[in-house]
Amino acid sequence: MRRGIIVHPGYVTEESIGELKQLDFAFLAMDGGPTKKYIIQKLQGWGVPFIDVGMGLELVKGAITGILTVTASSKDKTDHVLGRIPVVPADKNNDYSRNIQVADLNMFNAAMAVIKWKKLLGFHHDFEHEHFSAYTLDGNRLSNEERK
Repeated sequence: MRRGIIVHPGYVTEESIGELKQLDFAFLAMDGGPTKKYIIQKLQGWGVPFIDVGMGLELVKGAITGILTVTASSKDKTDHVLGRIPVVPADKNNDYSRNIQVADLNMFNAAMAVIKWKKLLGFHHDFEHEHFSAYTLDGNRLSNEERK
């Protein structure tokens, strides 16, 4: 599972985006904005499957609450992606940008993405074939939507 992973230092730009066309799969973990929308549209146009992870967090009475999301785009389902993934720039004053300590939430979000990837590859059974999952921290709830 770890063979063939190639790290590409630097940012995706208009000059380098063509490199993504060669990918078998991509993971996106970036803020919303025109660049994110552009990358998503290119990946989908090339038929490159991907998973996007997202976090909407806030501090309420000194405690962190929020929702973690995992959105998959596969050969079987792509029509939901731009409706589920924020492609507008994030508010620069949001709690996440204030360097709150959320390493555990980042880890959990990444683990959810890897599990979905392994489902898409057939390593884990997938009864629901969901392409969007949202974990709500406050109530410890996981919802699955956007089934193929």
